[in-house]
Amino acid sequence: MRDSELRAALASRDEQIEKLKAENELLREKIDLILRKLYGPSSEKIDAAQLELLLDPDGAKKICGAGCDEDAPAAETTPAPRRQGRRRPGLPEDLEVLEETVDPDEVLADPDGWRQLGEEVSERLEFDPARYWLRRIIRRTWVKRGDTDRAPLTAPLQPCLLEASLLSPSLAAQLLSAKFCDHLPFYRQEQILARGQGIQIGRNTMCHWAMVCASWLEPLYKLIAADLRQQPWVQVDETPIDYLAPGHGRTKQGYLWTYHHPEVGVLYDWHAGRGHQCLDAILNDPLGGQDFRGILLSDAFSAYGTWQRKHEGVILAACWAHVRRKFHEAAVHHPSEAAPILQLIAKLFAVEQRLRNQRAGPGQVHLIRQEQSRPILDALQHRLTSLTHCLPKSTLGRARSYVFGLWGKLQVFLEHGEIPLDNNRVENAIRPTKLGAKNWLFIGGADTGQRSAILYTFVENIRNAGADPFAYLKDVFERLPAMTNQDDLRPLLPLNWLASHTTRQNRAA
Repeated sequence: MRDSELRAALASRDEQIEKLKAENELLREKIDLILRKLYGPSSEKIDAAQLELLLDPDGAKKICGAGCDEDAPAAETTPAPRRQGRRRPGLPEDLEVLEETVDPDEVLADPDGWRQLGEEVSERLEFDPARYWLRRIIRRTWVKRGDTDRAPLTAPLQPCLLEASLLSPSLAAQLLSAKFCDHLPFYRQEQILARGQGIQIGRNTMCHWAMVCASWLEPLYKLIAADLRQQPWVQVDETPIDYLAPGHGRTKQGYLWTYHHPEVGVLYDWHAGRGHQCLDAILNDPLGGQDFRGILLSDAFSAYGTWQRKHEGVILAACWAHVRRKFHEAAVHHPSEAAPILQLIAKLFAVEQRLRNQRAGPGQVHLIRQEQSRPILDALQHRLTSLTHCLPKSTLGRARSYVFGLWGKLQVFLEHGEIPLDNNRVENAIRPTKLGAKNWLFIGGADTGQRSAILYTFVENIRNAGADPFAYLKDVFERLPAMTNQDDLRPLLPLNWLASHTTRQNRAA
């Protein structure tokens, strides 16, 4: 073989080796990413010391021991932190107190011969199991004495949730709050009632009652959707939820779409698919009124872009928490490149935290973002542009492409001081539904998904405000059956009800 042919063969072999090395590195990154997704921590928090370690690993090494040329610094004599005792549980001020006085037998035998010197008080928090009781309404029939022509008289039955049923407002509130707030499926509640109370209520009956309750709440649900369409901006996200599909022998995947605005609250909407048409159910007025026109804050899912292109007056804004997540994953294999970017992103969030602490209005937020956040974005863009050596399919390359693909949407927050930097609020609203899915595993069917969406909407709005969903649902179910189409339903909306309920409590106090 000639020398030229040999050199060409060696060059080809070297090129092939480099390709295999790059492919091997990408495969290792993918395997490591999968393992971290399955078994690693989900938190993205990185403290400053950890970032410094990524940026300068040599400077963060341990100080050498005895025998080094340099004198080792004296050990710091920082006192050990004091061990804190267990915090006493918090108890409400209006908690019922039953006092029990215990005296020695000698004192009880001769009380006149003893004088009390003091007392020692111990407290125990007691519990009685939930009490169920049957309310029997007897409506007696009367006839007028001496007036045989007059028809018998019976008091009318008060409006109820479901006629000829045991369902009461308090029972409905208990069943729904236990399932949608405490994540107890109906089959577990059926077992708890039978074992602890001797009450036999089948899960099918509970499901039927839940459907009835959702139908009562649907007019309030539509009011929340109408209020969302009037807002200048809305957060949106979607999450997969399995549902039963008869005839398929298995479950199928549907999606729970979640909308949020701080002045309206959270709203859930169910669809069996994930297409952009699903957004029409909430963001378009079914009665032909004003559709949503404003800023839609979301992730990079393509359905949002497709829907935005078909509707005028809609601006898409992207979430910086998703950007941080991408580079947090890339920092495992590319620490020196990802750490400076994570530092810049952390500065963006630090600016937002200071604005929240100051309770700044949209105008002030806009000015501060122009002065402080814009230079950070310029530095971040310069840093990303310089990353030309990373492989496109590596975690760092995909994170870089993700940012540049959304760069325009990621800058929308600079010009609109009313929108947040991330989509965390709506993602936090999704979290309870995922906790519940670990218990009930799937929704009963495609047609029952919207029922769960309606009930989750009211439970989560009250729970997020720190109030008791049981108290809200019980009050609403007591008042709704007696209301008509001419009555104003807005006082029963979760945030309105909570404001009036808090006012009543303050007046009573």
